Amino acid sequence: MTSTDENRTQTPAAETTPPAREPRSYAGWLATLFVLALVGWMGSGYLYPAEDTATAPQARQQQPFTVEAFASTAKAVTQFVAAEGQVSPDRITPVRAKVGGTVEEVLVAKGDFLEEGALIARIALDDRSAQVAQAEAELSRRQGEYDRVSGLADRGYSTAAEVEAAQAELASAKAALAAIRQTTGDTEIRAPITGVLDAFDLDLGEFVAASAEIGQQIDIDPLTVDVQIAQQNVGKVRVGQPAAVTFITGEAREGTVRYIAANADTATRTFPVEVLVENPDRDIPAGISAQVRIPTGETPAHFISAALLALGPDGTLGVKAVGENDVVSFHPIELVRAETDGIWVSGLPDELRIISVGQGFVAAGETVRVVAPEPGKPGEPDTATDPQVELPQPAPDIVGETASDQEQGDGGIVAQGDTDADMPETDGTDVSTETAAITRQTAAEIEASLEVLPVRALQQRLETLGYSPGTVDGVLGASTRSAIRAYQRDNGMDVTGEVTPALAGALLLDDAAETDR
Repeated sequence: MTSTDENRTQTPAAETTPPAREPRSYAGWLATLFVLALVGWMGSGYLYPAEDTATAPQARQQQPFTVEAFASTAKAVTQFVAAEGQVSPDRITPVRAKVGGTVEEVLVAKGDFLEEGALIARIALDDRSAQVAQAEAELSRRQGEYDRVSGLADRGYSTAAEVEAAQAELASAKAALAAIRQTTGDTEIRAPITGVLDAFDLDLGEFVAASAEIGQQIDIDPLTVDVQIAQQNVGKVRVGQPAAVTFITGEAREGTVRYIAANADTATRTFPVEVLVENPDRDIPAGISAQVRIPTGETPAHFISAALLALGPDGTLGVKAVGENDVVSFHPIELVRAETDGIWVSGLPDELRIISVGQGFVAAGETVRVVAPEPGKPGEPDTATDPQVELPQPAPDIVGETASDQEQGDGGIVAQGDTDADMPETDGTDVSTETAAITRQTAAEIEASLEVLPVRALQQRLETLGYSPGTVDGVLGASTRSAIRAYQRDNGMDVTGEVTPALAGALLLDDAAETDR
């Protein structure tokens, strides 16, 4: 074998030998070391936690939440059944001509006040004078005939039958004369009652028929106010009860319940009630509107803003107050009376501190830090001295909204979902700084939130309370507006027929009170 062949045979062996391994680059080693260092640094937090990181949230959580509260004292409040009605006169009597004939004299004018029996007009006698003279002559003849027959009977020349016949004819002549004289007197038209002559239209020379109505008299002393009382309130009213009546003219009078219907109106489920009001000077006209308030008793109550109401864990309507050791407590309430600037509520202790700002962020059982209202900020009214003063507009308890539904605005409204870390820390030195983060809401926002009441829910609530809104269809139609006006009248509200904040709040309170029962 030649050398050339030996080289050929050795070539495959050389090709199968693996190439020499190159040394690993420094970049790979550096990347591995960096990953290991990062993992070790992140895990060191679990082995050696920072002391200030763990204790800072705890320190903030130990700070009690700051709220504003005011002292409220219960006051004896008179409960009323209120309704609006129309004023009616005591009597309306027609003036009629008793006999027919031509009017020859008119002595009064429309609108005159006449006493009973006063002369109004005369009808011409025509031939009645001749009729009277004829009747008188006939009576004289019959009287003479009777006297003659009676004398003959006394002497035995006349029978008893002849005397009786003469006596009967004499009586007939007397009756005829009396009838003619009566018709002659009936030509004078006189006032049937004492009152104002109304709708009177009679002219000289006019011919009137017998029994024709020529006008009417109205007696407005006393007046009668006709109202409708809801079926749930009629049991509180009794005949003889006093009633305060305010007329549309601004005049106020005291009245007395005179009549209560025994049967309700089938359309409205209300009971007609009449209130009698004395009107000796007759200065109040009939036909005007009037509001009637019938007192039904007294109960201790607090006067608060409707914005302070909150819902308890079980859905009960109430208020949040601060008790001993500044611990928050929840008190259910019952509506006594609604007014334009607030509501009277019962079911509360005689004295308590009601939370006016911040009640949406605290719950019953929590300990809070209580501060007085800010200087210059309107406080709650003193119900013991002036229950009609204007109420402030504190922040409402926003119920049923999540953190995503609320935003922090320019007025300092903070979402309920914020944690303690989001709230400003307090150091007890600056009250205004602490209270700046407490929830506040303007009066316009409060009213807007109360006005959000579905029409269908309103119709269902009115129907439950006995007011017929028609078909429950979610449409604010004529029947629903009529039911709203009836409810507003019965609860002393402004009768508008519209869905107002006062209406929404009162229906909500009635709903909560009925749920409690």
